[in-house]
Amino acid sequence: MPARWILPETDSHRRDLLARQLGISPVTAQVLVNRGLHDVESARGFLSPQLKDLADPNLLPGMSDAVERIDKAARDREKIVVYGDYDVDGTAATALLVKFLRMAGLDVDYYIPHRIEEGYGLNLSAMAEFKRQGITLIITVDCGVSAVAEVEYANNEGMDVIVTDHHEPGDDVARACAVINAKLTGSMHPFRELSGVGVAFKFAWAAANRLSTEQKMSEEFRQFLLDSLGLVALGTVADIVPLLGENRILTRYGLRALGRAAGPGLQALIESARIRHGRLTTRDISYGLAPRLNAAGRMADAGLAIELMMAEDESTARSVADTLDQHNSDRQRLQHDTFQHAHEMFLHQPDCESARAIVLAHDSWHPGVIGIVASKLVEDFSRPAALIAIDGSVGRGSARSVPGFHLFNALEGMRHRMISFGGHAGAAGFQIATEHIPELRGHLERAAAALEPEMFEPSIEIDAEVSLYDLSERLASELEMLAPYGERNRRPLFVAHKLAIAGKPKLMGARGQHVSFYVNEGDVSHRAVGFNMGEAIYDRIVAGARTCSLVFSPRIDTYRGSGALELHIKDIRFD
Repeated sequence: MPARWILPETDSHRRDLLARQLGISPVTAQVLVNRGLHDVESARGFLSPQLKDLADPNLLPGMSDAVERIDKAARDREKIVVYGDYDVDGTAATALLVKFLRMAGLDVDYYIPHRIEEGYGLNLSAMAEFKRQGITLIITVDCGVSAVAEVEYANNEGMDVIVTDHHEPGDDVARACAVINAKLTGSMHPFRELSGVGVAFKFAWAAANRLSTEQKMSEEFRQFLLDSLGLVALGTVADIVPLLGENRILTRYGLRALGRAAGPGLQALIESARIRHGRLTTRDISYGLAPRLNAAGRMADAGLAIELMMAEDESTARSVADTLDQHNSDRQRLQHDTFQHAHEMFLHQPDCESARAIVLAHDSWHPGVIGIVASKLVEDFSRPAALIAIDGSVGRGSARSVPGFHLFNALEGMRHRMISFGGHAGAAGFQIATEHIPELRGHLERAAAALEPEMFEPSIEIDAEVSLYDLSERLASELEMLAPYGERNRRPLFVAHKLAIAGKPKLMGARGQHVSFYVNEGDVSHRAVGFNMGEAIYDRIVAGARTCSLVFSPRIDTYRGSGALELHIKDIRFD
């Protein structure tokens, strides 16, 4: 089904006023207005985010109790374990906190549950092992807010728990000695969409203030926090939380830290991912670094990711990076096969065209790739998708959503059937008895069916209609001020109509999967590039198509080094 092209209403007065006040083009000003930045102060803050604009970490609920408990653990030389999650957000948060607490002189180890054998979050067998080891303080990262039974067990066994999490709390919140989560009812923190590693960073910040021997934070702690922003950027981008507000600030400075102070481990990973251009981008994380780090937990042991992040010598770093690269290759093959299978399963369902939600289950699927496959099904069919890997009588599920459908809230109604469950608006993970899968399918279908039909049609949000005369290298540079791009701060897209196609198209890539051609408007000409669009575009132009409308993002050509403006195609319609 062709995608609908959605253009916002244009407030030309507000756009032109903002353009004059900021000294930017009307096109860039229109993008800012589209993002809800209507006045010069908020727009300037968005274009130039500052670390000083981060909220005081003590505004997070539970922070003062958590810092007090860490101070006691330092004085009493207690044994501490940081309990994380196996995705990039969780492993980055674990590495950050372990590094900080060891720097502060505390006796700390870490634990990551095995994705397949233990699943997400705290589990009682791990808690019993901590008791045997003499652990007296457990700090969770990226998990724990709903681990009521597990925290109660720890309390009864004389172990305190500090929960740092960013997932939706649900009705029952764990009774830990401190629960740090911006989404808790009554939270005074002005930004509630922090990632798990963002919450861990704020905890380390507050603890650094408390543990510093001087009146102000020690220089060692201050430099550590600045350098650790690279880990914050990794987890924030990988977890697909909104890149707005504090996440935007943390990611912008974190990308710089990744380039400046990556350390041997992440530097080896950057080289393994063949990222060789200057400053890192969110795309480098999403398509280069995060998949390799995630492959550890998906295919083997997530501890490999932490081992890499904490590596101190180049030899170890290269060895672990090579191992992660191989796991990622294995993951790609498994993901491809699973996607093909799931895709065919859905299309063979008699109600596939009318279904508003996709719920599929199979006993041959690997739990480590079903989340990625669910995301690809959402892209292909524009409806929420839940995939379940069956193991005997239990299914491990991973779900992804479409914009406007709050997945966590929808699944909340099935909590009584879940063995375990957690997530947020766009993604969720769960375990469920296989006998309840049909009920889950019906529940999600009813929840999705309540939405407007347009929600499930493929669509592209466009920022403005432009002429080729509006485009320039300066505009492309201005638009880069809106980076880092990601969830809810997408790269700007524009539409241009009635463009003349000039000359012959050219196929590119090892399989001819990409295409380039030139478009003209009057005496202005630009190269247009369609990545993974070779088959869809090349034959139409060769067959005689001479005019088109394009949805595109303007970019500076850095790959060929020409420095010229080119149009990266999102969609095309031939006239």
